[in-house]
Amino acid sequence: MNKRFLTVTFALLAAMAVSSGAQIMRSSSVVEFRYVPGQDVYSPGGSFQMVFEVEVKDGWHTQSDKPDMEGLVATRLSMDSKSSITFGRAGYPAPVMEKFSFSKDPLPTFKGKFFISMAGAVPVGIAPGDYNVMARLQVQACDESSCIAPAFLEADIPIKVAPQGTAVNYINQDIYKLAAGFMAGGGAPEPGLGMGDIGGYIRSKGMFLTLLLIFFGGLALNLTPCVYPLIPITVSFFGGTGEKSKVRLAGKAAFYFLGMTTMYSSLGVVAALTGSLFGAMLQSPVVALFLVAAMVALSLSMFGMYDIRIPDFLNQVGGENREGFIGAFLMGLTAGIIAAPCIGPFVLGLLTFVGEQGDPALGFLMFFTLAAGLGAPYVALAMFSGGLSMLPRSGMWMVWVKKVFGFVLLGMAIYFMQPLIPKAAYAPIIAVFMVTSGIYLGFFSRVTGASGKFVAAQSLVGLAVAGMGVFVWVSASAPSGPSIKWENATLHSLAKAKADKKAVVMDFTADWCIPCKELERYTFSDGRVVELSDKLRALKVDLTLTGNLEAKELKNKYEVQGVPTVVFLDSGGREITDLRFVGFVDADSFLERLVKLLGT
Repeated sequence: MNKRFLTVTFALLAAMAVSSGAQIMRSSSVVEFRYVPGQDVYSPGGSFQMVFEVEVKDGWHTQSDKPDMEGLVATRLSMDSKSSITFGRAGYPAPVMEKFSFSKDPLPTFKGKFFISMAGAVPVGIAPGDYNVMARLQVQACDESSCIAPAFLEADIPIKVAPQGTAVNYINQDIYKLAAGFMAGGGAPEPGLGMGDIGGYIRSKGMFLTLLLIFFGGLALNLTPCVYPLIPITVSFFGGTGEKSKVRLAGKAAFYFLGMTTMYSSLGVVAALTGSLFGAMLQSPVVALFLVAAMVALSLSMFGMYDIRIPDFLNQVGGENREGFIGAFLMGLTAGIIAAPCIGPFVLGLLTFVGEQGDPALGFLMFFTLAAGLGAPYVALAMFSGGLSMLPRSGMWMVWVKKVFGFVLLGMAIYFMQPLIPKAAYAPIIAVFMVTSGIYLGFFSRVTGASGKFVAAQSLVGLAVAGMGVFVWVSASAPSGPSIKWENATLHSLAKAKADKKAVVMDFTADWCIPCKELERYTFSDGRVVELSDKLRALKVDLTLTGNLEAKELKNKYEVQGVPTVVFLDSGGREITDLRFVGFVDADSFLERLVKLLGT
């Protein structure tokens, strides 16, 4: 810490409880901390929002929840509940950057009046009655040249659980509306909070602008890796339909889009209301085999073995002209699952909000809007792909193009089989498939009467695909480089780490999670990360299989809603919440977190 940084030896005055009908307050000479209740009773199985108002005396400030300077104490809210009532992560406003005489650079601070929010949940089956929860706010107040000693401000929060079906009266909604607008305008809260991002935006901006924001969020999701497989599937399906009518092609593209959005929004609502992970449906052998069968069936039709037609009775119900539309809709339903494995980390706030509201209609609307943004580009892609069939037919070249699409679909079938294939065998299978496909497409699938240029293009495509297969094989066979030495996470291993006073990094992962593999390849293999990881316990929680009860218990204990999620525990076994992350981070960012963890 900077030597010019002075610490004043007086402490915050003892907090005194001042109770009014609207607020429960703890105050000090510099900082006031108030819990503002939002409802009179709470229902079993329901969720609720909490708002805490913090006011700092003029001329003073507190540190932000993520102070930049060593030695400063973060403003941090925690809940101490001796009941089964649970709480999410606190959401803090954006800090105010201030320059002080003792600091070289501006520091993130909280000043004046600000709000901290948190979501809670009452479990199903809890007995009606009065429950008490303790809220503790860690603060360090400073003025221009000195700081008061850090202190905890506390507030007892009474929670009255009423019998199921009891009417709930919402109170202090003017303050909640003010807090929501403050959070929305002053900076987004922590991911997964459920109030600041979505609830706060709805309260401050209205439903229309919120849905518009969600739509553009869906568009942005097209930049994530898990969405890329939708491109070859879309191209292969519409490129092989042989549709010449632009009107019918547009109709099929619309039905394909509708299938994608229907499936994805349904999955989102189910995930939000049941607490299941996005992509977890792929761990079911039944679902995986169904998708594999669908991809293989579609690929065989591309090889000309048969034409896929819906049953005659459906033709009679919908009319002959509906056949292609229904097929496109069903294909869109199948394709809608593909993006699930790595989109979850990007929509945890929406997942949490829908789960808290418990309104399936609202959940479907929000996820349908998100899925509409995700699927919109594929309408244009479908039109372009379908237009391939309108190109002049030079001999049988389109037959070869359809075979390319067929191999793409077979590759997707192997992709869906990944959770059911031993890890050591997956890369060799992919390599053999690519080499075989390349050789066949390049040299054994000649087009009658094709020009020399087309034959050369065939050979180049075949060599490129086979070459990528060889690269995959060599990469899989090469000795693995350095990597973090992970142990299987159990309650016993956590207890042992706490007894040994060892900090812990705990990685929640799954085989069907693409960002998890990116973390392994690019982040956890970094030499600097590996070296530093030797100073702590690295534990891995595998959520691939639903039957792993201990992994499920750890998932619930740490409120993991998507993978990858990486949790950091100090030497006392307490989570350092501001270090947690969901999704991919690079080695530098992860290394920074490790340094902070080991420095606590």
